[in-house]
Amino acid sequence: MEKEMLKDFSVEIVRTSIVQSPLPTKDCTLRSSNIDLTVPAISPGHFFVYKAVQDKTYQEMSNSIKKALSQTLVLFYPVAGRFIIGHKGEPEIECKNQGVPFIEAESDAAIKNLDFSQPSFTAAKLTPKRNPLREEPSWCVPVLAVQVTRMNCGGIVVGCCFDHRIVDGISSCIFFRAWTEAAQGISFPMTTPCFERSLLNPRNPLNAAAIDRHYMALPFSALDHADPPPPQIGRIYHLDAPRLLQLQSLANQTEGKPRVGKPITKMEAVSAYIWKVFARAQSLSSSAPTRIGIPIDGRSYLNLPPSYFGNGIAIPFKESNAEQILEEPLSKTAEIVRSVISDSANSEYFKSFVDWVEEKRPAAMLAKVYAEKGSAVVVSSGVRIPLYQFDLGCGKPAFSSSYFPWGGTAGYVMLQASPLGDGNMVVYMHMDEKHLDAIEADPDFLFARANQMNFW
Repeated sequence: MEKEMLKDFSVEIVRTSIVQSPLPTKDCTLRSSNIDLTVPAISPGHFFVYKAVQDKTYQEMSNSIKKALSQTLVLFYPVAGRFIIGHKGEPEIECKNQGVPFIEAESDAAIKNLDFSQPSFTAAKLTPKRNPLREEPSWCVPVLAVQVTRMNCGGIVVGCCFDHRIVDGISSCIFFRAWTEAAQGISFPMTTPCFERSLLNPRNPLNAAAIDRHYMALPFSALDHADPPPPQIGRIYHLDAPRLLQLQSLANQTEGKPRVGKPITKMEAVSAYIWKVFARAQSLSSSAPTRIGIPIDGRSYLNLPPSYFGNGIAIPFKESNAEQILEEPLSKTAEIVRSVISDSANSEYFKSFVDWVEEKRPAAMLAKVYAEKGSAVVVSSGVRIPLYQFDLGCGKPAFSSSYFPWGGTAGYVMLQASPLGDGNMVVYMHMDEKHLDAIEADPDFLFARANQMNFW
């Protein structure tokens, strides 16, 4: 029997405070790296759902989370800063320990009655906005905002909203891990963040070959006149391990025979499958172009330390016609996905990427897979981020996922770890509602809505 889900619920803000480092921190301006400059000012959110803790009150848990956050800001001082428009119109962070907005709220809903498969209606109320504070100039934007909401069942939801111009998924993981360590009372953190932007300095002479096929540069003024994108919504699904293995097996079959050579990975297989159902949902003509983008982490190719805090990804893509994606077997589509990765996962590509930005500065840098019109979906993998190890003093999360209302025209998909472990996967999808409806109606759709899972 399907659980009854609330169609609406209330969240009341009780108080808002500013969390600062308890110790003096570096007073400086942190400039954007060349890769940071390719990321728009959007706000990836993440929420963590914690069941009720019997021996702690809400206020005790909230105070503990707040204290651990302040301790984390001692090392992660730019997170307590403000984004401003700096040299030649480029964003940079003014680091003066201005602090992180910390919202405490109460809800009339129980966790078990919320439909977390529809984050645009649930997580939207449980995740804060990064708005300029009243006493600060309108052009000063917090790097991070946090909201801790008490549910009427005794559980809490911790929602975080970062500025993408300083964090990608790996950097946010570094921060959450340090926050967890502080909450656990670990005096000496395992990871000290690295903010050294000179590690991403361009070469001399510059050599930006072939990056124009994946990125474009526009005058900053062009962004002010851009048409607003059509509205999109997010939905969260669950892909169980047997179906995931089924997809991988199918992607490794060529004309009914096992694939020769390096096997297609789970990520490649799922990405190819999502591209297929997405293209089918759009009812594209056979000759219509459709694109898939795969974010690739360049830290190892740029010799960045594991603790580097900033953006380290590029988003290459490949284009095909709809007929090829819809009619060819999954193995062929998976080969295209693999080629996106193999063509770009190397040092020369990422060094050229850094050089390309240097050639185009100052300008707004945009990934073409997002910026150009037409059918496009970006599939990002965060399955290795240990979401269910982030214990902020109230136990491990019962559920966690992204909430990323990024406002583009392309579909966006994030593959994440499942609370069930054992090779299961959570899939966050953000796109046009009619396309999500069509995907769910597809007889070949293998995912289940997250609200159908017994996470509570």
